[in-house]
This record gives sequence, structure tokens and C-alpha cells, in this order.
Amino acid sequence: MCHRHRSSGNVSTVLVAAAFIVVALACVPHVLAQTPRASAPPSGASPSEPGRSSSKLDKAAASSAQAMAKYRASLEPVEAMYERELARQTELAEIRQELYERGTLSASDVQQGRRALVKAQKDVDDIRRQRVEVDRMMVEMRMIEVGKQRPLARGGYEETPGLVRFNGPAPWSLAEDVPKLQRFFQTRARPPVPTSTWGSRRRAWWGGAEARAELARGDLPDSRWPTIPEDVPVEQFYDSIDRDSKPGRNFPS
Repeated sequence: MCHRHRSSGNVSTVLVAAAFIVVALACVPHVLAQTPRASAPPSGASPSEPGRSSSKLDKAAASSAQAMAKYRASLEPVEAMYERELARQTELAEIRQELYERGTLSASDVQQGRRALVKAQKDVDDIRRQRVEVDRMMVEMRMIEVGKQRPLARGGYEETPGLVRFNGPAPWSLAEDVPKLQRFFQTRARPPVPTSTWGSRRRAWWGGAEARAELARGDLPDSRWPTIPEDVPVEQFYDSIDRDSKPGRNFPS
């Protein structure tokens, strides 16, 4: 129990300090960008004061990240210990219940065992919540560090321990580019073909170049589109179309 109380106190201190650092680091770039530049620095002010403040915040953030990493590592053996205790109390609760049903154990003993089981479960739940919270804070601090890195050039790739960065060869936006795909399928196929980007897998118009040409010319009516059964993988269905296709059919070989 002493270890548990000490762990809860440590995580509160670490998380509060880390939250302050995270908020400060997130706000500094915005504040610096919004602050108007003075025409001349006041007398006695150092031109490098913003840089010095930023350096102090960086050091504080690094120190907080190290403290959180150490605390995160210390949670693992504690969590394992609580899980073992939970398993033990679960087994004891079953034994107590069996003895009570046989009449060899009093009801008060059974209730005491149930309270011990509830406490063991609470200890496990608490330590898991602490671990999840620390992981979330560490991810947020990592995101801030990534945000301060230089942007990659178009098509650039960078791999470091714990992080892989890639900037695609062309810009992509769900809001702008998905409608382009939709318009492409609607204008190239007659009747219009539903875009798979929106999650449609029931309908298929895949049957080789000739079949796609028929669809583009409008030779294949909507009622004769192939329908993929729910229990058949898409790739297997496409292969069966290619296998079964014969000249003169909707999906010629």
C-alpha cells in the first residue's frame, strides 16, 4: 500500500509539471509569431532574450521527458505486482465461495475476501490509468518535438529511432482530392461507378481491360454489374471473374 500511495503522488507531480511544460512549449511559437517586432530594443535588454527563454523551456521539457520516461519504466513492475495480486485474490475468492457453499466458511469471511478482490481490481485499474496518462503525455511531448523539426522536402524520407517521416511526392487532401476521384469514376464509367474510397466493396467493375472498356462505353447495364458475396474475399472474386470469363460474355477473356 505504501508503494501505491507513493506512486500516485509521484505521478501527480510529474504529470502536473509535464502538462505545464507541454502547454508552455505549445504556446511559445504562437506568442512569438503574434508579438509585433519593436523598432529598437529597449536599453538594457539583450537581443538574445527570446532565444534564452526558449532554451530554458527546451531544457525543462527535456528534463520533464526524462522524468516521465523513468516513471513510466517504474510503473511496469508495479503493474505486474498488482496483476499477480489480482489473480491471487480471484483464485482465493473462488475457493472461499466453494467452502462457504459446503458450510465450512462463514459469510463474513466470504465478504472479506470479496472486498480484498475489489481492492486488488481497483489497484490494477488505477495503475493502468496512470500508465495510459503517462503514455499520452509522452506522445504529446514527442509531437511537439516533431513539430519543431524542419519540414521534409517533397518526396523526402527520414528514419530515426522511434520515428519515420515521409513527405509524399504530391499533396493529398481528403477534402479536395476524394471528390476528384469521385468525379473521375463518374465521368469515365457509364453508368457511374461508386468510388471505393467511400468504403464500397459490394459492387465491382473489375474484369480486365475489355470489361472496363464495355463499362466506359455503357455496354454493360447497371443490373448486370458483378456483385461480390459477403463471404468471398475481393481478390478471390476478381480472380474467379478472370477464370470464368469467355469470349462473348460481359467479361471477355
